[in-house]
Amino acid sequence: MKVGCTAWSFTEKGYGAPYEDAIKIVGQMGFKGVELIVWSEEDMNNYYTSSKIEELKRLVASNGLVLSEVAIYDSVVEGLSSLDRVEKEKALENFMRATKIAKELGSPLVNMVAQLPRGLRGPTSNPPHGVIYIQTGASKFSPKLKLSLPEDFDWDAIWNNYVDSIRQCTEIVADHGMKFALEEHCHVIVPHTDSFLRLWDHVKMDALGCNFDTGWQFMQREYLPMSIYKLKDRIFHVHVKDSDGLLSYGLPPGMGIIDWRGVVKALKDVGFNGFLSLELSRYEDPSYIDEGRRYLERVISEVIGC
Repeated sequence: MKVGCTAWSFTEKGYGAPYEDAIKIVGQMGFKGVELIVWSEEDMNNYYTSSKIEELKRLVASNGLVLSEVAIYDSVVEGLSSLDRVEKEKALENFMRATKIAKELGSPLVNMVAQLPRGLRGPTSNPPHGVIYIQTGASKFSPKLKLSLPEDFDWDAIWNNYVDSIRQCTEIVADHGMKFALEEHCHVIVPHTDSFLRLWDHVKMDALGCNFDTGWQFMQREYLPMSIYKLKDRIFHVHVKDSDGLLSYGLPPGMGIIDWRGVVKALKDVGFNGFLSLELSRYEDPSYIDEGRRYLERVISEVIGC
């Protein structure tokens, strides 16, 4: 197991490009791997040019890093959950273009968060964050968590359509010689461990696995070691966040209540030997992220003995 970090933990303006300075910071901190992201159609069209891709590859290598995966942000492919054929085809086209970028960058994995059902609305622009919306500066407070569904909500149609979308995405990634790591968040179509296993039983392709995000799974009150034993070799990559179990689900490892020794032992037992990649908010004091790296590396050394 190796410890990496997302480039967007150090970007200045949200998740978007450029990533050159972030890659340097990740390397200087002593991480072993870095993640990049296709954040928008604009970045896909104008940032990830052939020359920029070659520059990024050289920069990753010169900073002693490897590229652990490339993520595709939802704004690029949100139509994968749409029942409208034109929207879905456009999303599949964008997914293929982003996959080609990931291939050219030399990534072994393509990552994507599962999409929300179309029309789901909440107190924040991102409904999964509704669990902590008290902190978002909403103009009026309600003690109730309220999400709204469209009047024509048809779960069977949504699920069957999405299974088809993920099957096609997996085929695209496999055709490029890579693997597809789907990530689960609250309220999305595939939100947690058991729903992913159900999805996999429908798709049944070895190229499909998950990007196991400790913060989002913990938010849904999963006991992480048990989830890992359920998923086994379908875990392709891990996003690392700690949590206080109440409001904060984006802490550096060691600063919350997650049992990291249990997590690492479970990963070891199921044969995982990939990246545990810190995905954290942009901290005012980045030393917290470095402290999290050192803590996680120490746990790995103690549990695995290397």
